[in-house]
Amino acid sequence: MRRAWIVAAAIAVATADAGTALAAGDEAAAEALFVEAKKLAGQKKYAEACPKFAESNRLDRGAGTMIHLGDCYEKNHQLASAWATYKEAASAAQALGRKDWEKLATQRANALEPKLAHLTIKVESPVEKMTVTRDGTEVSSASWGLPIPVDAGEHKVRASAPGYREAAFSSTVAKDGQAVDVVVPRLVAEPTVAAAPPVAPVVLAAEPGPATPDRAPSSSQRTIGLVVGGVGVAGLAVGAVTGLMAIGKKNDAKDVCPNDGACASQGAVDSADSARTLGTVSTIGFLAGGALLVGGAALVLTAPKQPRRTGLRILPTAGRTGAGLDIAGVF
Repeated sequence: MRRAWIVAAAIAVATADAGTALAAGDEAAAEALFVEAKKLAGQKKYAEACPKFAESNRLDRGAGTMIHLGDCYEKNHQLASAWATYKEAASAAQALGRKDWEKLATQRANALEPKLAHLTIKVESPVEKMTVTRDGTEVSSASWGLPIPVDAGEHKVRASAPGYREAAFSSTVAKDGQAVDVVVPRLVAEPTVAAAPPVAPVVLAAEPGPATPDRAPSSSQRTIGLVVGGVGVAGLAVGAVTGLMAIGKKNDAKDVCPNDGACASQGAVDSADSARTLGTVSTIGFLAGGALLVGGAALVLTAPKQPRRTGLRILPTAGRTGAGLDIAGVF
C-alpha cells in the first residue's frame, strides 16, 4: 500500500509538472505574439496586428490583451468586432478587480454603439432542422429577425435543411451605422424520385411450338427426303406393276406359241414384244425407285429432329380392276 501511494504521488507530480510546462509554453507564445502585434500596430499595420492579438488572447486570456485587440479592430474599421471585444474586456477586468480597465473598456464600447452597422436575417418560412449561417458561423433561430452588429463589408448568408435545396445570399454593408436586411424565402424542396418496384425474374418454360425460321433448313431437308423417298417408292411400285404386266404378256404369248422359234400368230408376237418392253420398264423402275428410296431415307434420317412430326406414306395398291398408289402424310 505504501508503494502504491508513492507511485500515485509521483504520477500526480509528473502530471502537474507537465501541465505547468504546457501553460508556461502557452504564456511564452502569447507574450511573443503580443509583443509582435504591438510592434505592427505601432507601424499602423492593423490588418496584420489584429490576428496576432487574437491568438495571444486565445493562448493566455487577459483583459489587457483584449483592450489592445479591441483598439486594433477599431482602427482597422471592424467596429462590431471592436465593440464585442471591449464588452468582453470589461467583464474580464471586473472579474480581476481592475476598475481602471473596466471603465476604459466600457467607455470605448459605448462610444462605438451609435456607429455600428446591423444585419437582420429574416426567415420567411422556417422548416424543420433548418440551419442558417453568416460568414460560415451558424446563426441560432433565436437571432433570426434581430438586428445583429456586424463589421462593414460583404457578408454571405446560407440557409439549408434536409430535403431542400440550399439557398445562398450575399449582402454588403457599405458603411458604418447602416442597417441591412437579408430575407430568406421559403426553401425549395428537392424533387423526390420514387423507387422502382422490384421486378420478379421471369422464367420461360421451353415448349414445342410452330416451326421457326432457324428450323427451316432441317424441316426442308426432311420434307425433301420424304418427297424423294416417296418418288422412289412410286418407282418401285411402277417396277412391280410393269413387271406383273410383262409376266402376263409373256404368258399370253406362250399360250398361243408354246414353242420357241417363229410364231404364226401376230397377236402372240405383239404380246411377246410388249412383255420385253414392260420388263425393261420394270427393271428401270426398280433401279430408280430403289436409289431414290435410299437417298430419301438418308435425308430424313440425317435431318435434325423437329417438335412436330411430319411424314409421307406412299404404298402401291393392286385391285381386281388395276394397280395404283396410296399416298398419305401429315405436315
